[in-house]
Amino acid sequence: MTDASPKPNPHAQPFLGLHLRCCNVYTRIYINAQRDAYAGWCPRCAKPVRIEITTDGNGSSSRIFTAG
Repeated sequence: MTDASPKPNPHAQPFLGLHLRCCNVYTRIYINAQRDAYAGWCPRCAKPVRIEITTDGNGSSSRIFTAG
């Protein structure tokens, strides 16, 4: 019998789901090289987006956000 559950990929890049109100689109933003924020831009209007990663314990456990 094989295990049908997916295995986590240790090489997968962390991301957040983001609904951008500016152009009403959904996109993913990925963790930056410094690993201190998730950063990206709107795929239609190129508006930049940055979500800081906190270490003080007051962050969010949500993986989907709305911005712009």
